[in-house]
Amino acid sequence: MTGRQVVIGTRGSRLAMAQAGLVAEALERSGCTTRISIIETAGDRRAPDTAWGEGAFVAAIERALLAGDVDVAVHSAKDVPTDEDRRLRIGAYLPRADARDALVVRLDAAARRLDDLPPCSRVGTDSPRRTGFVLARRPDLLVHPLHGNVDTRLRRLDAGETDALVLACAGLDRIGLEARIAERIDPDVVPPAPGQGAIAVQVRRDDAEVLAAVRAVDDPDTRLAVEAERAFLAACGGGCRAPIGALATVSGDALTLLGAIARPGGSGPAFERRAGPATDGTSVARGLAQAFDRDLRVAAGSLGRSGEPAGPRVLVTRAADQSGELLAALAAGGLDPVSVPAIEVELLGTSGRPGGEPEWDGFDWIVVTSTNGVRAVLERATAGSATFDAVRWAAVGRATAGLLDGAGFAVSFTPTRSDGAALAAELPVRRGERVLVVRGDLADAEVAATLRGRGATVDDLVAYRTREAPASSRPLLAKAFAAGRIGAIVFTSGSTVRGLVSLARSEGLDPTDVPVVCIGPETADCARSAGFTVRAVSADPDVAALAAATAHALAGQPLEVP
Repeated sequence: MTGRQVVIGTRGSRLAMAQAGLVAEALERSGCTTRISIIETAGDRRAPDTAWGEGAFVAAIERALLAGDVDVAVHSAKDVPTDEDRRLRIGAYLPRADARDALVVRLDAAARRLDDLPPCSRVGTDSPRRTGFVLARRPDLLVHPLHGNVDTRLRRLDAGETDALVLACAGLDRIGLEARIAERIDPDVVPPAPGQGAIAVQVRRDDAEVLAAVRAVDDPDTRLAVEAERAFLAACGGGCRAPIGALATVSGDALTLLGAIARPGGSGPAFERRAGPATDGTSVARGLAQAFDRDLRVAAGSLGRSGEPAGPRVLVTRAADQSGELLAALAAGGLDPVSVPAIEVELLGTSGRPGGEPEWDGFDWIVVTSTNGVRAVLERATAGSATFDAVRWAAVGRATAGLLDGAGFAVSFTPTRSDGAALAAELPVRRGERVLVVRGDLADAEVAATLRGRGATVDDLVAYRTREAPASSRPLLAKAFAAGRIGAIVFTSGSTVRGLVSLARSEGLDPTDVPVVCIGPETADCARSAGFTVRAVSADPDVAALAAATAHALAGQPLEVP
């Protein structure tokens, strides 16, 4: 270029500045002079506990580029919407870094692979793609929303707000945090987002001088791979928030494209591969997209090109570290889930039982009355305080049984109806047998009392405490109501009903004019007592049934049962 300085537009985060620095270095090696200009984006301005939509990190920088305030815009290629402004184009892709996702754990954690995380470990991510594929591999994990830039997420991990993170390897490598990577996850387990690991350099189509300068730093193989991945994403109808993964590899004149789509809640994701000429990646991508079931492609693309679901907003009141699967299932059904935890759960030690904790190995039966009870059991197992020799396991319902089975504890009994009364009445216990009941502080002692009445010797262990209306949720609730109409509130227990009512009262809000969907009849009774109108009750107390009930209710097909 003839004496012109190239102004590089970028976000101001540490990772964005590192990526802009790489672009500046590449341009300067080709003979340009450069200056970096920091631009605040919608993604930077969002509240720390809210998810970002498609293009949240891109639009403001594109506006500056179109206005002539900057000459090039630097983006993570995975964040660039597939429907790019026609006045702009990607002039170059720098050589790609590691495209894989990384598992990150605390430095003192013993488990350092996704497959080795203890059951019920909390995994923080705000990505529907990562949520779907992580749950597909490990349905016994608790995936939950966790937002913020890389540094913020690492601080929250180290502070104990979660047990693991899934982040992009490339981002950690670029800011010198590669030592925090516990595992670089195989793309056949968690496929990366289309374009992940690549830096896109965007320019104005009519700026021939800058376009020529940028072309000098373009990496041809990275361009071929990323353009094929983005073509696959577009052919599936998804945006950068869709639960779709893709990774292309270029070898000589050949291109191989891996594509994958996650199902709601992580059940049975679909993977396909196609190969073809490297110069015809778009055709390879379109052929690959057609190999997937149409309904699956439609569901994956339901987040839409705006980055948000087209359907009604749904308030999810479940505890933050247990809401990830439900949020993903609702989003995959075309709804717009908003997490406002009305409760938080604290596991208790020996203080949970007068006289201390029982010897876990001396029981004939251990009866677990909730998924949180499973977490308490697993904490004891991980700590080595129990071996559970020769014990039989009983679970209140399928979700609880699934977590126990996934942890290697074979469940011998579940009742015909998923509630404590049925569990206590139907358990095949003999007189004189020893039973340990694992429950929370808000559950009554009815299960233990009924079993004692049937002749069993029962220890009643309060293993966790439920705290209603956590203060951290007050601004989330206020923001959710301020953002506009809420189509429904989803309640998963009586405590979530009470917690939300208390949160609303503290913010001067009345949520009772919003219809609600409940996980079961007992929760529905609690909601009615609080003044809510129950539109639907889930046919089964699991995530898939609850998400389906919510979708039907908001489509005008209430599923309420007596």
